[in-house]
Amino acid sequence: MSEVDIIGNQARSKEGRGLSVRGGDSDKWITIQKNTFQNWINLQLHGSGLTVENLQEDLCDGVKLCTLVSALQQKPSIGRVIKKPNNPHQFLENVTLALNAIAADNIRLVNIGSEDIVNGSLKLILGLIWHLILRYQIGKTKFPPKKLMLAWLKAVVPDCQITNFTSDWNDGVNLHAVIDYCQPGLCPDWRQLSRQNRLDNCRNAMMIAQDKFDIPLVVRPEDLASPHLDDLSGMTYLSYFMNVDSPGYLATLRNVNAINTQGGRIDDFSSSWNDGTHLCNLVKSLGQNPGSISPNHVDNIQTGIDCGRRLGVEPILSAKEMADPEVEHLGIMAYAAYFTHLKPVKSLADKAIIDGNFSNVYVGQEKTFRLNIDDDVSAGDFRAEVIGPDSIPPVRLNWSGRTATGSFTPSEMGQHRLNVYCVNEPLASCPIPFKVSSDRSKVTFHPVDRCPVGVITELKVDTSSAGQGDIRMEVETPNGHTMNLPVVYRQSMYTANFTPAEVGDHRIFVHYDNEQIVGSPFVAKAFDPSKVNVYGLEGGSVGRALSFTADSQSAGEGEVSVVVAHNGVTIPSQVITRQNGKHNIDFTPQGAGVYRVQMYYNNVEIRGSPYTLEIVDSSMVSVSGDGLSLVPVNKTASFNVHTRGAGGGNVSVDITSPNGDTVPCDLSSDSGGVLVAEYFPTVVGDHTLRVLCNGTEIADSPYIVKTYDTSAITVTDLPDGYVSQPIIFSIDVSQAGEGQLQIMVNNGNLPNDVEMVQSGVYRISFVPVEPGVQTVDISFNDEALPMSPLTCNAVDLRASIMEIPTLQPVETQSTFLIRSLASDASVAVELMAPSGELVPANLVRQSDGDYKVEWTPTTAGKHSVDVLFAGQQIQGSPFFINVFDINKIRVDNFYNGGLEETAGFNVDCSQAGRAEQSIWVVSPSGRNVPVDIQETRPAEYAVSYVPHEVGRHKIHLTYGALEHPGSPFTQEIGEGALATAHGDGLYRGEEDKPATFFVESGGITGEPTIQVDGPNSIAKCSIDPQPGGRFAVTYVPVETGLFDITVKWNGRDIHGSPFHPRIVDARKVRVIGGWQHYMDSQERIHLVVGEEKHIPFETAEAGPGKLTAEVRGPSGSIVPCTVDDSYNGKSSVVFTPREEGHHSIHLNWSGHPLSGSAFSAYATGGFHDITKIILSGRGLKEATVREEAEFFIDGSQAGRGEPQVQLTGVRAEVNVIISPLGGGKYRCTYIPVIPGAYLLHITWNGRQVKGAPFKVNVIGAFYPNKVAVTGEGLKGGLLGRDLDIRIDTRKAGPGKD
Repeated sequence: MSEVDIIGNQARSKEGRGLSVRGGDSDKWITIQKNTFQNWINLQLHGSGLTVENLQEDLCDGVKLCTLVSALQQKPSIGRVIKKPNNPHQFLENVTLALNAIAADNIRLVNIGSEDIVNGSLKLILGLIWHLILRYQIGKTKFPPKKLMLAWLKAVVPDCQITNFTSDWNDGVNLHAVIDYCQPGLCPDWRQLSRQNRLDNCRNAMMIAQDKFDIPLVVRPEDLASPHLDDLSGMTYLSYFMNVDSPGYLATLRNVNAINTQGGRIDDFSSSWNDGTHLCNLVKSLGQNPGSISPNHVDNIQTGIDCGRRLGVEPILSAKEMADPEVEHLGIMAYAAYFTHLKPVKSLADKAIIDGNFSNVYVGQEKTFRLNIDDDVSAGDFRAEVIGPDSIPPVRLNWSGRTATGSFTPSEMGQHRLNVYCVNEPLASCPIPFKVSSDRSKVTFHPVDRCPVGVITELKVDTSSAGQGDIRMEVETPNGHTMNLPVVYRQSMYTANFTPAEVGDHRIFVHYDNEQIVGSPFVAKAFDPSKVNVYGLEGGSVGRALSFTADSQSAGEGEVSVVVAHNGVTIPSQVITRQNGKHNIDFTPQGAGVYRVQMYYNNVEIRGSPYTLEIVDSSMVSVSGDGLSLVPVNKTASFNVHTRGAGGGNVSVDITSPNGDTVPCDLSSDSGGVLVAEYFPTVVGDHTLRVLCNGTEIADSPYIVKTYDTSAITVTDLPDGYVSQPIIFSIDVSQAGEGQLQIMVNNGNLPNDVEMVQSGVYRISFVPVEPGVQTVDISFNDEALPMSPLTCNAVDLRASIMEIPTLQPVETQSTFLIRSLASDASVAVELMAPSGELVPANLVRQSDGDYKVEWTPTTAGKHSVDVLFAGQQIQGSPFFINVFDINKIRVDNFYNGGLEETAGFNVDCSQAGRAEQSIWVVSPSGRNVPVDIQETRPAEYAVSYVPHEVGRHKIHLTYGALEHPGSPFTQEIGEGALATAHGDGLYRGEEDKPATFFVESGGITGEPTIQVDGPNSIAKCSIDPQPGGRFAVTYVPVETGLFDITVKWNGRDIHGSPFHPRIVDARKVRVIGGWQHYMDSQERIHLVVGEEKHIPFETAEAGPGKLTAEVRGPSGSIVPCTVDDSYNGKSSVVFTPREEGHHSIHLNWSGHPLSGSAFSAYATGGFHDITKIILSGRGLKEATVREEAEFFIDGSQAGRGEPQVQLTGVRAEVNVIISPLGGGKYRCTYIPVIPGAYLLHITWNGRQVKGAPFKVNVIGAFYPNKVAVTGEGLKGGLLGRDLDIRIDTRKAGPGKD
């Protein structure tokens, strides 16, 4: 193999693929490539003073190669370069330095060594330069650059249909097209260029590119026009149009931004696309709805890719690849260029503009705004809502043409937001936030003029006319301290409690929504009544004036008032105000006794008030009261000491208990001048009481007081009993002291017997005569015992059942009463169906003591009712009720002849239960027709009658006094035989499908005439006579809607004519958005367990019908499903899958299945964790041509699901076989046939697993036995002479020697 052949097969592309060599032309493309690479190198060396004249020789010493690498890497130096090498060793050192710098920049050089460059191996030098062009000119990329460059060219000049970098560029036309794309108007007539002027076209285009875009002529025009132009030369030159900031790059940015109406400006095709925002804004500008941006960048990009597919744009990179921060610009630029051929459209969110000022919105005041909509939407597409903190005020839209005036009235303060929806999608400007405030001028404060120190004063703020807002109150004290007051809101009134602690003026600041209300601050004058000093108030004599002083100098601003009273009579007094807060008070006593002086400061009683004065007179003293005779222990006893106007004197009381102890006694005076003596005895027995006045006992002193203790009395429990039977209990009063025991039953209406058992112990009994609560009142010395009254219950066992029905329909609640005089006795009811099962019954206690039993039978037949009262059956129990089910009566087998001929039908009541039935027939004139009823079997009847009138007869049927749901039935009686029509075609049909019905002549001579009228058309129909006087009528409706079918016999309408069939077309029921929107990767409707699924349909053109749906789960069970057809012309199927697996969705329009029904769906689990997918096996990384490679997927910990696997390469796609191993584990195998780099995509339930796509390197098979070794050197040689040995590995496959 010659060196030219080797280069032809190895150096022409990165992948080692080249054009086939054709005879003597094989070296021409090498010359072109060599010139191109040499020109490119000289461009990079510009300014260094070095040039390459001979590519094969000029790089051998490494100096120019090191300079080239340094220029490409933009480094001043890549190391110590020997500037003037003079031997092969120094050549190798320079070249090695350059190759090491290249390798350090992540450029992989395969089979290229320093010796190859020094020895001038053109094959490997060309390969090295191509690697440098790929890395530094075309750009670092993980994908074949040729594929990405072609993708961009196909997107920007689609009319040129470019497929390569060789022959498609020879005539120069496509290059003119690219230039005109980069700057429209530079080559406007490129389509008219003659493809025969190859060289001129190429030269002109390349000169324009050089002049306008500064693109260098790395390829000569004659080389570009040459049929021997190679891929690498073409790619090198055209890369100048595609680099970052190149003419093509900037033109693509310009065109993409021209259609991007939804987002900000796009400035690059690299990392700013990573989060998916640019792509989602782009597809949204073209009418798609990608939804909101999520934190997951890959999901955002995948959403944008899916929208792009719906626009007809297929992705070049995967979502994960586009999310890579190091993504190469070529892939994104090419992909974005495909969108520039599409026209931007407005989304629903941009089809209206909201105009309004929301800066001043107040509670209770109507607010308006304007809504202007586009011409392609209607008023019915819009709705508006306002959402407040705790309310949703209604919004009204009043339309005038394309403009609506919106209005609403907020009812609360706080942050609100306005949303306007177009076909349930919010407008782009929504939500509009705004704050609702109150009207501060309508806030009123209830002022307080004066307030006492230490006493709570309530402050009130009324906001009822302004709306509830944020009220804050502050008080500034006289010494300058400020304090916040807690505020409470009640019934549109804010209140705060204010307790002044010092005398003086307090300023009250009232803030409403952080601003003071009108009149704030308010002043409250605080005073302290306790600081009023009263002196000079002493005793006196009758008729002699008294005067005393009140000093309020330290009490704050205020007024003194005085009330003097004696024996309940107010004595006139006078207050004279002096200087420095002094007040003189004068009054004259009118009689002997105690005077009460009450003093107030600003109407607040001062400390020490009321004061008392003793005015003396002489008289006799006496005593009276209950505390002198019979007294209970442990309670305060009292008696009165009357001084009888004596007006003074020292009165004292001495009390001695039975055990000789002194009992304390307190003396106090009441308002009438009477001394009240109070004492507290604690011992049962006789007490000695002495009353002394000025040390001498009064008359009748001492007194003997007897004390008693009711708490020492014990009473046994009072048991429940029964009417007419005695109830007995005992009382022990032996430790209670002397007294009288009283017992009363039922307020004295029931006598009782008392029997002494022993001294102080008694046995009491009584006999109830009425059922219910029995009350026993017990008192001792007219004092009720602590446990009195005692109660018990007397039960009357008599009971009866009332209002029980003997006949009852099923599924209807029935009630009856249980009446008993013993209202507290236990009641139980058992209702039993004919099958022996208990029927639930609800027992409800009534206010009158009766019990109401509520129950609802569900089956027909004889039911038993068993009533237990106090555990015993009442008289007559069990009772029986016949239950019937009128819905189980069958009325069928109607037959009739003509006038005066027997007509009839059958009635089957055998499954309905026993009840009285009634059947009657009413003629068209309203007369009752005699009916003959024959019982053919038990509860089965044959009913017949003879009609005497022509026309519709009504048949009435009642059962158990209830009319049958189908009653009245109708039966048409004619004059003997009449023509009739029947068949589905009279009632229903489908568009474009034949509908058929039949006309029966009934033996009448003549023929039918039929006309079928649609809403906008007349349907053609055919009439086919058949034996027996029958006519088959067929018509084909060509539209949907309600039709009219007129059937006449001999020119007269038959009975029922005209008929009105409903014509529908299930094909016109279309899913909104297309089925692809709901499909997963396997063309199944995607469902998620527990997540509600909505599938909307457009039904406006399908005719007068109804959409029905049935969803069946993996187990065959029916999944609950509803159809929402509340919107005219639209229906939505709603259901929630309950289990994972395959589902089938059956959809029908008026009984006709939709096209494609039943639809296949698959529900995945609500939770999957793809991070728990485990991958293993050599086949994930490498494989050998024509040998099976394998790897394993373990999803046992990731939740239920299935894997999807795809292995793709530049030249081929390899089929991967997935074999389930059970337990969520899978074995995957594949056999590649072409070597090269491949990408292995693995997803689980449609989501890409971690690490995917994986890079798989497929190598060719190698055969060492096919290596051929030849040459004279194998036979021998001379020392110091070259040996000629040739090694041929062409048939051995890839490998190293």
